[in-house]
Amino acid sequence: METLNRRQFLTAAGISAAALGAIGLASCAPKEEGALSSTGTEAGIPQTWDQEADFVVLGSGTALTGALKAAADGLSVIVLEKAKQVGGTTALSGGQVWVPCNDYSQEKDDPALAKTYMTKVAAGLSTEAIIDAYIDRASEMVNFIAEQTGCEWSVSPRIDYHAQWEGASRDMRSLSCVIDGKRSGAHFTQPEAEAIQSMGGTILTETPGVRLVSRPTDNGAREVLGVIAQDAKGNEIAIKANRGVLVGTGGFSYNEAMLNAYHPIPMRGCMCVPESTGDGILMGQAVGANLAMMPWGWGQINFKVLSEQNFEAGICSTTVSLYAYQSKPGSIFVNRHGKRFCDEASDYDSMWFGFQGQSTTGEMELTNVPAWYICDHSVREALADPAKGDIFFGVGLEGDLPEWGYSADTIEALAEKIGIDPAALKAQVDKYNADAEAGVDSDFHRGESEFETYNMMNGGPTLGALVKPPFYAAEIIPVYQGTKGGIQINEHGQALSVSGEPIARLYACGNATGCGTPGKYYTGAGGTNGPGMVFAYLAAEHASTLENWA
Repeated sequence: METLNRRQFLTAAGISAAALGAIGLASCAPKEEGALSSTGTEAGIPQTWDQEADFVVLGSGTALTGALKAAADGLSVIVLEKAKQVGGTTALSGGQVWVPCNDYSQEKDDPALAKTYMTKVAAGLSTEAIIDAYIDRASEMVNFIAEQTGCEWSVSPRIDYHAQWEGASRDMRSLSCVIDGKRSGAHFTQPEAEAIQSMGGTILTETPGVRLVSRPTDNGAREVLGVIAQDAKGNEIAIKANRGVLVGTGGFSYNEAMLNAYHPIPMRGCMCVPESTGDGILMGQAVGANLAMMPWGWGQINFKVLSEQNFEAGICSTTVSLYAYQSKPGSIFVNRHGKRFCDEASDYDSMWFGFQGQSTTGEMELTNVPAWYICDHSVREALADPAKGDIFFGVGLEGDLPEWGYSADTIEALAEKIGIDPAALKAQVDKYNADAEAGVDSDFHRGESEFETYNMMNGGPTLGALVKPPFYAAEIIPVYQGTKGGIQINEHGQALSVSGEPIARLYACGNATGCGTPGKYYTGAGGTNGPGMVFAYLAAEHASTLENWA
């Protein structure tokens, strides 16, 4: 991902609601006075609508795939985006899409093995129907994007994150978008948006949805009729949705009240856009949507000070990520007691779970928050290569360390500076060094997994002793690439009520859902984008089968 203010997306598509009257809505005509007849008298339902479309989409990240599918199927479409830019966190991501059984791998994928792997990854937090739908339709979805936008796909040199589990693969399931012969991260959001507009769809930026309009059905559930949105001037707009509404507004990484309510680790850091405030999830709750997977997130490990600074500034950036650091030999993570607590070279999502330990006596403190990244000078030399970005602590090889970085000529002196018992840290480093010399990490088996030996961020052994002074330290914290919980959906992308029945005409995708990968853990590179796009696509397909409500 890149910093938000360094990426320009769809300047031609940055249409505000205030400009709506000037350009018109080609496919969305205003509703006449009194058209709702008897339903117009129900509380909260507008007697007149300002605009209407067959399919109204909230958010413009993975939800754009649903808008594109609806437009291609002949539905009129309005996309509402809270930010000034189109694309959300998706547009700033690395852009991988995890697609089992795709048409681009040289080696043919086995659907049965893919299902075995996905079922293990789900850890009981998905359904067989959802997993089957993903395997059956994901490749169709990316092929559809290629057909509609001209975006091509190629297999990325990536290995599934849980390579040790049955059914995992390498160089097969993670795809990158290729535009004009170049891998382009998640730039597929731009051609998707352009294609939507070329089909007559409308994209309104700086126009968040604020509540869903619904009415009760005969069975006591709700039916969603449209959306109340707000333009850049604060004016409310009532938008009728003839077929359905797709909620794709992202997670709640910037909603501290929701984080405090659902998450066990206090975090002030994420790698998503600041518009991720849980709006769509709350709107879904208001019409009876059930929530799923709320305690989980897409995890990363970042430098504490930089992460918190970016959080306060609302900057979406990976410059604080430890992805390039964590697999380097000559480095470890330790907790407040100077003890290692994880395989530092494992995939970042798995490692995130390792930070959740808690003591059971005294202050009931989180054992591994705060934690510290410790390394020797060989790591600085490895990361201070100008050809690779010269990234060590942001200063490279020669610069002075930032105020959040510490160094010392001995491990004991370094421990003193960061407030860890020197004897404890020295004992831990000595034990790790002895294991490294023997070639076996007796505590966490670092260096043994296929994921580590294949890690493209390192390209060599991950197990190595800390022996070359000076030694360095920086405080690290677990943060979010995005929260993982939200509106529960089924295999069609339909939002489910607390009774388990679909809420009529309401759909959800991406981090606004409790879908996950599907499920609890990361499948592999693109494990966030893939599910959001697949179920946005299936939601639009389902909505296209409905009749307009009356």
